[in-house]
Amino acid sequence: MVNVISEVSKEKVFDLLNQGKRIDDRKFSEYRNISIKTDYIGKADGSAMVSIGCTTVIVGVKAQMTTPFNNAPNSGIIITNTELLAIASRNFEYGPPNKFAVEISRVVDRAIRESPVVDLDKLCVIEGSKSWKLHIDMYIVDFDGNIMDAACLGAICALLTTKIPTATSVNGEIVIDEENLTPLPIKNRSILCTVVKINNQLIVDPSKIEEILMDSSVSFGFREDGSLCALQKCGLNTLTHKEVTKAMKIASIRAKELFSIIDTI
Repeated sequence: MVNVISEVSKEKVFDLLNQGKRIDDRKFSEYRNISIKTDYIGKADGSAMVSIGCTTVIVGVKAQMTTPFNNAPNSGIIITNTELLAIASRNFEYGPPNKFAVEISRVVDRAIRESPVVDLDKLCVIEGSKSWKLHIDMYIVDFDGNIMDAACLGAICALLTTKIPTATSVNGEIVIDEENLTPLPIKNRSILCTVVKINNQLIVDPSKIEEILMDSSVSFGFREDGSLCALQKCGLNTLTHKEVTKAMKIASIRAKELFSIIDTI
């Protein structure tokens, strides 16, 4: 992606940061308005639309009966995919997933898998033969920065509201009852909180212009008990140990607020 910003806009952002301000009047540790709508896609097994400011993500979960992997014969499967729709930004193009989309999928997948959000063992119906596969599809429909946090929040909310058909084994055959739905076996909840370094300041929930100007960023994945389950550093510039420690402390506080928002769905 190619991002262009004028020197005037750059200097304005930096001048405000030096005054302890942001271009949209937020505090350094303040998120934009967050909205969540669950059961957004009627044909999906679970879904959510999440907006952080103008950044909007639609997530759908679809369950499919499949054969488990050989190295995990008694476990279900999670597949996470991201599509950066061309309507979301001038910098997004039609075609296969680019590196940015792949990175989003991997980080969100890591936060879900390492928590773990879903008890995958309970998605196994017949060991080594049949288990549920969960497809988590994340569609970025509007982009104004901080896709990572919005995508993860959307994926978690979609999983928490997902219901799958009851599946039983009868004489070695799988019987799926589409009328009898059951919630996913949820073990934990997790979220991502991204902190960026820009002009020697640490801020959360960067807008698009702040991301363009950032030196680097760190996305922290937290479980509900406050423990860390994922970590992703982006950007070419380095962060000192002190900066990472400070960023993690900021993120852990904001994470509690994000979990309280999830509680409302």
